[in-house]
Amino acid sequence: MVYYIVVIVVLSFIVWNMTLIGYHEKIGQDLNTQEDDVFDPRCKSIQMIHEKGNDKAILMIHGFPSTPYTYAYAAQRAFEAGYDVYVPLLPGFGTHPDNLEHTTYSQWYDYIATFYRELRFRYRFIAVVGTSMGGSMTLQLGETYCATDANPDALTTLAAPVFLNSIKDRAIQDWKMYVARTVALFTPSIGTGIHGGKEEENDGDELWIGYKGQFIRAGLSFLYALKGIRKNLGAITCPLLAIHDENDATVPYANLHVIAKGVQAKPFISKTVHMTSNHNRHVLLMYPSVQKELMDDMLQFFESIRTGTSYRGVINNE
Repeated sequence: MVYYIVVIVVLSFIVWNMTLIGYHEKIGQDLNTQEDDVFDPRCKSIQMIHEKGNDKAILMIHGFPSTPYTYAYAAQRAFEAGYDVYVPLLPGFGTHPDNLEHTTYSQWYDYIATFYRELRFRYRFIAVVGTSMGGSMTLQLGETYCATDANPDALTTLAAPVFLNSIKDRAIQDWKMYVARTVALFTPSIGTGIHGGKEEENDGDELWIGYKGQFIRAGLSFLYALKGIRKNLGAITCPLLAIHDENDATVPYANLHVIAKGVQAKPFISKTVHMTSNHNRHVLLMYPSVQKELMDDMLQFFESIRTGTSYRGVINNE
């Protein structure tokens, strides 16, 4: 009898952690960015606006726990191509890890959704670009607004997750995520700090700045949000270009296939990157080895949608 009780308890523990059944995100207040408190000036939001006004813009969304600096090259390229560019610093990011520990994905997303809505009706054409978690937010913006009068004209995701661990998809990024819910009962984070880049050059990877360590509770809210984003992929009907490196060491490449099968985007274009660099191959627009090609494709994709012309970039639709 004791044996069966132990088995039931262990199985319940596993299911409770793996499925997040019964999880409820603590509702927090609306957040704002803290531009004056950034640990490095490069963390600040990027805003590049043409003086004589413009009718086209791009909103770029950074990842977790990153900063707008990941888009330094991309923002400049987009601006030179004639777009107004906005890369906001998400609330809690780029300042001190303590500011992120007790915030949640819903608060970050609500901030970016409000930011997007305020931009949408100021421009005739607006595109949204997101990397990693920013890509997940881009997908969620599509799910929320594609069928409304606030629809984005085009979306681009880079290494966007709709899951991180998935036995069904034969992709397990980190088994430790399956005990995160239990660990979160005792601590909000482990080993967090500021990462200000590296000295040794490595295809731009050394330029990444943000937080280091494990944000257990904040990350758990993101994992939970991914379930809803994946479930609602079919609501995305806006044009979508999805990009992922086949050997991404941070977000499983299998996400690209799941996104391809789930969305109803017209058109949908999938691009697989084949990097050989010795880094995570994740924050793609930071890497000089591929950033020019990817921006060329992205800008051409946006112009094809904006002008109704044919897309001439690489296509490997799923």
